[in-house]
Amino acid sequence: MSFLTNLWFIAIALFCLGFSIFIHELGHFLAAKKRGLIADKFSIGFGPRLFGWHKYGTDFRISLLPLGGYVSLPQLADMGRLEGNEEEDICEMPPISYADKMIVAVMGAVCNLIFALLLSLVLWGVGREIIKTTEVGYIAETVVNSSNQTVAGPALVAGILKGDKIVSIDGQAINSWMQYQNVLMTSTGRTKEGQAIVELGILRNKQKLSLTVYPQTVSTEAIRHIGIYPISDSNAAPIIVHLEPEMPAIAAGLEAGDRIKELDGQAVISSGFLSTYLANHGDRIIQITVDRNEDTLVIPVQPRVKAGELSPRFGFAYDYPFKTERVHYNPPEQILQFANTMRRTLFALIHKGSDVKVRNMSGPVGIVHGLSTMARYGWVDLIWFLALINVNLALFNLLPIPVLDGGHMLFATLSKVIGRPLPRKLMESTQFAFVLLLLGFVAYVSFFDIGRVGRSAGLIHDDGVANEAVDPIIEKIDP
Repeated sequence: MSFLTNLWFIAIALFCLGFSIFIHELGHFLAAKKRGLIADKFSIGFGPRLFGWHKYGTDFRISLLPLGGYVSLPQLADMGRLEGNEEEDICEMPPISYADKMIVAVMGAVCNLIFALLLSLVLWGVGREIIKTTEVGYIAETVVNSSNQTVAGPALVAGILKGDKIVSIDGQAINSWMQYQNVLMTSTGRTKEGQAIVELGILRNKQKLSLTVYPQTVSTEAIRHIGIYPISDSNAAPIIVHLEPEMPAIAAGLEAGDRIKELDGQAVISSGFLSTYLANHGDRIIQITVDRNEDTLVIPVQPRVKAGELSPRFGFAYDYPFKTERVHYNPPEQILQFANTMRRTLFALIHKGSDVKVRNMSGPVGIVHGLSTMARYGWVDLIWFLALINVNLALFNLLPIPVLDGGHMLFATLSKVIGRPLPRKLMESTQFAFVLLLLGFVAYVSFFDIGRVGRSAGLIHDDGVANEAVDPIIEKIDP
């Protein structure tokens, strides 16, 4: 896409993220005003003030660092000098009740949930195309794990067959391919020897079976994968969407928009077939049959190892159209799905048996990239992702961590229990410490976000690690 087109989608993403933050802070602000609290600042972003205006006793501002936003409520958190207030000014402020603190603190999350509910109403009406089927369409004979080792496909070893339908993972019911991926990635089973393990419930010829599978971690994200892909549209073929300069594919004459039909005369039946075939035959010329403008062409391509890498590649990215169907989940169903996904992710994040790490999370860079990607797919996918973000924003802020809304509620509850305000210096030092931790967390996950964005754009390639797509449903990049 052109630079201006990319800039347009990034602008849409920034607006969506900023609006979600605005909705959250608006909840705090309206509740504070309704309860008679002082709200001296309403900021989108942190750091120095760029511009804004004063009205109703509040400085409405846009600040330099687009990492979130805040409403300054000195009576709620009693943060003193941490928010730039003088101690004597704070002492003159009238105290507020426990109910005031709890209501004002929780209303940011409530407004995000209301916004997500409204977005879900739209999705309920128009529907969304998803891979609803859980039927296995392709089983990889081998997979390349995160250590760049080629190992037997876990699903193949476990005895999974083409046509099997996945109905559960570790007892969790599965009703879509996306849910299968989420539950597998956040599973926490592990053997005494440290090997990841899941119990897969499958339906085969109307008979329910339970199979033990030992997932491998793949890609730079080190996520769990068992080497299966959903059934594909039999009338479709993977489409080349991007070609790398100075790589064999573009030199051989392949073009964006070509539909890949065969490799050496063998039909390309899934994205997994492409990855496996290249892994097994990357040392010689491969005859690629493509459809181009109603013509069929056979183009010989010799994969090669790019400088700084270990594995041979063609040098193109492709998209594979799986079977989809339009679903109309009602708003409670959608909100519950979003909340359950976040619950599983947070649980996996702290569980020692999980392979989910802090680096797998996304910060502002990753969220903007996700929003801009969804905007490219269409407005329905953008609305879906925006609803997901607002549910996550609501639930994350309710965690009992200082600097978050849940932290304010925790402080208020502790003050209520002991019958007196907590020492201001204790609150200031605790909040300041967690501000530093939060900034460190954002910087840490943003480092990995930048790597993911670079790989998605074809600007970065992994050195010695298989570049198998983290989400093969959205986009596939040849290994």
